[in-house]
Amino acid sequence: MNWISGISCEIFNGAGSHTIIIETITLAGALLTIVLIGAWTVRTGVPPLPTTPGVRHTIHGMLPRDVTGTIVDLGSGWGGLARMLARRYPDRPVIGYELSPIPFFVARIWQALIPQGNLQYHRVDFMSVDLSDVGLVACFLYPGAMATLEPKLARELCSGARVVSNFFALPRRQATETRTAPDLWSSPVYMYVYGDREGR
Repeated sequence: MNWISGISCEIFNGAGSHTIIIETITLAGALLTIVLIGAWTVRTGVPPLPTTPGVRHTIHGMLPRDVTGTIVDLGSGWGGLARMLARRYPDRPVIGYELSPIPFFVARIWQALIPQGNLQYHRVDFMSVDLSDVGLVACFLYPGAMATLEPKLARELCSGARVVSNFFALPRRQATETRTAPDLWSSPVYMYVYGDREGR
């Protein structure tokens, strides 16, 4: 009987060691994820917050029936809004631009698991992207980023292009339409329609 109890102890101790190793790896992975997200938030100035279902529903209700050109999500984060846009406009190319590696990686995983043929994600600074062929811009940034983005939109967007922004308005442009999302924060959603190209 002693040898049976000895084997049982070895199995128990072995299982305990494996559990500790798995828990340590999981904790280290979680800490690394937090550090990476924090570091990229400091670098970009924009935390990768997901768009709430209420905001996505509100944006969906504000979108035009048709869009000409490419659709882009600037700072696409975890990819939820870009996926909604790709479903809404299956015949238009939709591109999500995100610099933070963890949200970008998660969005790419979702795209691999549930692919949408018209959707792509690029890990690129959207300020370096040419928006001249874009018909719809979506963004969930912050006031400083919106102020930096505004001149670029004015220079590059074609007449009739739309910009929809979650929570933060463009500081020097009057919104064409504003709605309040039915979420915990009563998030405002702003829609802008651009006229003739400015600054050219």
